[in-house]
Amino acid sequence: MSDYDVVVIGGGPGGYVAAIRGAQLGAKVCLIESDRVGGTCLNRGCIPTKALYASAKALSMAREGGVFGVEAGRIGFDIEKAVARKNTVVEKLVGGVEHLLKANRVDLKRGRGYIDSPQTVMVEDKDGVERVGASKIIVATGSEPAMIPVFNIDREDIITSTELLDIDRVPQSLLIIGGGVMGCEFASIFSEFGSKVTVVELLDRILSTEERQVSRTIAKRFKDRGIEVVTGAEVEAVEKVEGGVKTVLE
Repeated sequence: MSDYDVVVIGGGPGGYVAAIRGAQLGAKVCLIESDRVGGTCLNRGCIPTKALYASAKALSMAREGGVFGVEAGRIGFDIEKAVARKNTVVEKLVGGVEHLLKANRVDLKRGRGYIDSPQTVMVEDKDGVERVGASKIIVATGSEPAMIPVFNIDREDIITSTELLDIDRVPQSLLIIGGGVMGCEFASIFSEFGSKVTVVELLDRILSTEERQVSRTIAKRFKDRGIEVVTGAEVEAVEKVEGGVKTVLE
């Protein structure tokens, strides 16, 4: 059994930073991660969405170049290249985190960790289970998209944000359930890419965690860009039909 001063379960922004800091303070540290280091933010959240946003912004600027006296020919868009660039950005940053862990002598174990006792963590991978001893255990397991049964998510036509980040075609139309920060971000991006976007929000306004003036400003901007926003609506059913998906709202 390996013995460590600190074992961290989860390699996201909370976990890998804690592991590195612990090692810098002189502790013998082990970091357990079942996927890639960097967590949701780096692999499926902030960084990849900002990379796609950069593509959307470049497309917008190219289209509006005439206002600035910049004349261009036919402007096309290739989502596969945009996604490939996004993946390159993510891979580079994941590699940077792995380098920091190695440079600070943090042991990285690939597998799913679970606590067996106050001083023991079990690490399970395809080859079996390893027992790891720990004086202290930090739980930084993060989060993942909620698989709500009524949505009938099939990861093909009814998808989560994770699948949307790797989509290989621009949908003719896209309905986004949830008008929070991520929902509005995807609405802005895919509207620029060419999708007819509708945002459905249960509460009385989008971006409900922000000040009302922010919500009003974004809602007006969405209207100007042809993004439909439906608020105060609950989703009753989502089902696949021939040629697409049907969503029933209360």
